[in-house]
Amino acid sequence: MPIPGPQNRRKYARLDIALTVSYAVEHSGGKLSEYAEATSSDISAGGLRLMTPTALTSGTKLDLEIYLGDDVEKKINAKGEVVWQNKISPTSFETGVLINQMDNDSKKRFMEFVFDQMSRVVGLGTVDRRP
Repeated sequence: MPIPGPQNRRKYARLDIALTVSYAVEHSGGKLSEYAEATSSDISAGGLRLMTPTALTSGTKLDLEIYLGDDVEKKINAKGEVVWQNKISPTSFETGVLINQMDNDSKKRFMEFVFDQMSRVVGLGTVDRRP
Protein backbone atom coordinates (compact mmCIF):
# COMPACT_ATOMS: atom_id res chain seq x y z
CA MET A 1 0.00 0.00 0.00
CA PRO A 2 1.42 3.43 -0.90
CA ILE A 3 2.57 5.73 1.88
CA PRO A 4 0.09 8.63 2.14
CA GLY A 5 1.23 12.04 1.04
CA PRO A 6 3.21 13.46 -1.85
CA GLN A 7 6.53 12.84 -0.08
CA ASN A 8 6.47 9.03 -0.52
CA ARG A 9 9.20 7.35 -2.55
CA ARG A 10 8.32 7.19 -6.21
CA LYS A 11 8.01 3.97 -8.14
CA TYR A 12 7.79 5.91 -11.42
CA ALA A 13 9.39 9.12 -12.65
CA ARG A 14 7.02 12.07 -12.51
CA LEU A 15 6.38 14.66 -15.18
CA ASP A 16 5.17 18.14 -14.25
CA ILE A 17 2.40 18.80 -16.77
CA ALA A 18 -1.07 20.30 -16.69
CA LEU A 19 -3.64 18.02 -18.31
CA THR A 20 -7.42 18.23 -18.13
CA VAL A 21 -8.85 15.27 -16.25
CA SER A 22 -12.56 14.60 -15.76
CA TYR A 23 -13.44 12.34 -12.88
CA ALA A 24 -16.54 10.77 -11.39
CA VAL A 25 -16.79 9.16 -7.98
CA GLU A 26 -17.74 5.49 -8.20
CA HIS A 27 -20.36 4.66 -5.59
CA SER A 28 -21.41 1.20 -4.40
CA GLY A 29 -22.98 -0.84 -7.16
CA GLY A 30 -20.83 0.93 -9.75
CA LYS A 31 -23.05 4.02 -9.98
CA LEU A 32 -21.06 7.13 -10.96
CA SER A 33 -21.51 10.69 -9.74
CA GLU A 34 -21.57 13.52 -12.25
CA TYR A 35 -18.16 14.22 -13.75
CA ALA A 36 -16.11 17.09 -12.35
CA GLU A 37 -13.08 18.67 -13.96
CA ALA A 38 -9.60 18.71 -12.46
CA THR A 39 -6.14 19.64 -13.67
CA SER A 40 -3.06 17.49 -13.22
CA SER A 41 0.02 19.05 -11.69
CA ASP A 42 2.11 15.97 -12.40
CA ILE A 43 1.67 12.53 -13.93
CA SER A 44 3.50 9.23 -14.01
CA ALA A 45 2.92 5.75 -15.36
CA GLY A 46 1.32 4.85 -12.02
CA GLY A 47 -0.75 7.86 -11.09
CA LEU A 48 -1.61 11.55 -11.13
CA ARG A 49 -1.50 14.49 -8.79
CA LEU A 50 -4.69 16.41 -9.42
CA MET A 51 -6.02 19.77 -8.32
CA THR A 52 -9.67 18.96 -7.54
CA PRO A 53 -12.47 21.37 -6.58
CA THR A 54 -13.87 19.13 -3.83
CA ALA A 55 -12.64 17.04 -0.92
CA LEU A 56 -12.22 13.31 -1.63
CA THR A 57 -11.39 10.75 1.03
CA SER A 58 -8.56 8.26 0.75
CA GLY A 59 -9.84 5.04 -0.83
CA THR A 60 -12.45 6.79 -3.00
CA LYS A 61 -12.75 5.01 -6.37
CA LEU A 62 -12.72 7.25 -9.45
CA ASP A 63 -13.63 6.86 -13.10
CA LEU A 64 -11.08 8.98 -15.00
CA GLU A 65 -11.03 10.61 -18.43
CA ILE A 66 -7.51 11.91 -19.10
CA TYR A 67 -7.10 14.29 -22.04
CA LEU A 68 -3.68 14.04 -23.67
CA GLY A 69 -3.22 17.54 -25.00
CA ASP A 70 -5.86 19.74 -26.62
CA ASP A 71 -7.49 17.09 -28.81
CA VAL A 72 -10.60 15.72 -27.05
CA GLU A 73 -10.36 12.64 -29.28
CA LYS A 74 -7.10 11.74 -27.51
CA LYS A 75 -8.95 11.05 -24.26
CA ILE A 76 -8.07 7.88 -22.39
CA ASN A 77 -10.19 6.16 -19.77
CA ALA A 78 -8.91 4.69 -16.53
CA LYS A 79 -9.97 3.70 -13.04
CA GLY A 80 -8.19 5.19 -10.08
CA GLU A 81 -8.20 5.47 -6.32
CA VAL A 82 -7.53 8.47 -4.10
CA VAL A 83 -4.47 7.72 -1.95
CA TRP A 84 -3.97 11.13 -0.29
CA GLN A 85 -5.30 14.68 -0.31
CA ASN A 86 -4.18 18.10 0.99
CA LYS A 87 -6.53 21.07 1.31
CA ILE A 88 -5.11 24.12 -0.47
CA SER A 89 -8.18 26.36 -0.07
CA PRO A 90 -11.92 25.82 0.48
CA THR A 91 -12.31 25.05 -3.24
CA SER A 92 -8.93 23.55 -4.15
CA PHE A 93 -7.49 20.22 -3.08
CA GLU A 94 -4.21 18.59 -4.09
CA THR A 95 -5.17 14.94 -4.64
CA GLY A 96 -2.96 11.90 -5.24
CA VAL A 97 -4.63 9.30 -7.47
CA LEU A 98 -3.26 5.81 -8.09
CA ILE A 99 -4.18 4.44 -11.52
CA ASN A 100 -5.27 0.86 -10.94
CA GLN A 101 -7.03 -0.04 -14.19
CA MET A 102 -6.51 0.97 -17.81
CA ASP A 103 -7.10 -1.03 -20.99
CA ASN A 104 -4.02 -2.01 -23.00
CA ASP A 105 -4.58 0.49 -25.84
CA SER A 106 -5.05 3.37 -23.39
CA LYS A 107 -2.04 2.24 -21.36
CA LYS A 108 0.11 2.20 -24.50
CA ARG A 109 -1.04 5.68 -25.57
CA PHE A 110 -0.60 7.03 -22.03
CA MET A 111 2.92 5.60 -21.71
CA GLU A 112 3.91 6.93 -25.16
CA PHE A 113 2.60 10.37 -24.22
CA VAL A 114 4.50 10.38 -20.90
CA PHE A 115 7.68 9.13 -22.60
CA ASP A 116 7.44 11.73 -25.38
CA GLN A 117 6.89 14.55 -22.89
CA MET A 118 9.81 13.40 -20.73
CA SER A 119 12.02 13.15 -23.82
CA ARG A 120 11.26 16.79 -24.59
CA VAL A 121 12.12 17.81 -21.04
CA VAL A 122 15.57 16.21 -21.24
CA GLY A 123 16.18 17.58 -24.73
CA LEU A 124 15.73 14.48 -26.86
CA GLY A 125 12.78 15.86 -28.82
CA THR A 126 10.08 13.46 -29.94
CA VAL A 127 11.03 9.84 -30.42
CA ASP A 128 10.16 8.01 -33.66
CA ARG A 129 8.84 4.55 -32.74
CA ARG A 130 8.25 3.32 -36.27
CA PRO A 131 9.93 -0.02 -37.08
